[in-house]
Amino acid sequence: MLPDDHFQDLEQLPQFPGIATKVLRVLSRDDARMAEIAGLIRADAALSSELLRIVNSPLYAVPSRISGIQQALVFLGFDETRRFVLAASMKSFFRTAMRMDLLRGIWRHSLACAIVCEELSIACSASEGRDDRAYTTGLLADIGRLGLFVVHPRRYSELLTKPVAGSDPLEQERQVFGIDHCQAGAWLAAKWGLPEEVKRVAATHHNPPAPAAVDLEKLVQTGVLLTGVLGFDVAAPPHTMQEIRALLPHEAQYRFDPDPVTMKARITDKLDAFD
Repeated sequence: MLPDDHFQDLEQLPQFPGIATKVLRVLSRDDARMAEIAGLIRADAALSSELLRIVNSPLYAVPSRISGIQQALVFLGFDETRRFVLAASMKSFFRTAMRMDLLRGIWRHSLACAIVCEELSIACSASEGRDDRAYTTGLLADIGRLGLFVVHPRRYSELLTKPVAGSDPLEQERQVFGIDHCQAGAWLAAKWGLPEEVKRVAATHHNPPAPAAVDLEKLVQTGVLLTGVLGFDVAAPPHTMQEIRALLPHEAQYRFDPDPVTMKARITDKLDAFD
């Protein structure tokens, strides 16, 4: 682990939104109640407003307008509520800098990666059940990139728009900032007290996926590549859909064979609902 002085610029970032931490903690309990979660969300005016906007958007196509927080949460259910709170809180956290198109592109990549990782977790499960951690870690994998961009907007923009041909992007980051965004993400996850798997995935999400059976880290590594193939990364993708599918277990390849155009359009609709 690098000394803390390598990360001093990231000290400028505030603590991760407390409302997200509280809601996720409540949702992790077996005795979680919608009324308790509704009370937490009502205490945050911005989150309440965003929840009602999203649940009444074309994404969910509700038959009649939903105007109450608890009604919205009952409609969404626990799993969708967890996804909403995490994504909306992250968007709010970086909102002041989101006016920059490049940062907005990184944010959309993170949200697309969360959706892709969740779908991969279903394909890689023999029972086709989703792993809730896949969405969370996919969304937070690039927190280091978002963090570096917020504290160094001009220099990070130059790295993205004027990359050195043939050079490893992570090495370019280390030359400019002394750290890369994987190291930055792991440090931020530890500083903010995020789950250990978020810290591990933030540190390893650009490692080449190992050929062994899928674990959470490999799932996100594969999801990052697939998100790029679908056109949601800020850099050109180096892989094809066929190459990505070949990284999955043999059985999962039969369960996961989407049409890239259709998959991209479906994910884009979800991203646009959050914009």
